[in-house]
Amino acid sequence: MLELTHHERSRIFNLGYYTWVEQQGVPLEAFEQRRTQRFWTELQQAAPAWDTLIAEFNAVAGGEKVC
Repeated sequence: MLELTHHERSRIFNLGYYTWVEQQGVPLEAFEQRRTQRFWTELQQAAPAWDTLIAEFNAVAGGEKVC
């Protein structure tokens, strides 16, 4: 694990441009929102709702069965 400077963090973040904007078609504005801590905090708050939806889907699809 390395502690990065702002410049290094920005450089790594910008590597995602090709994957998200060019390959996945994410609008540039939506990609740029990921630069802020607020985006990640709000995303983290959505996780419990996703967990519930995943559990409900697995119950219907039979994903809870142990093979």
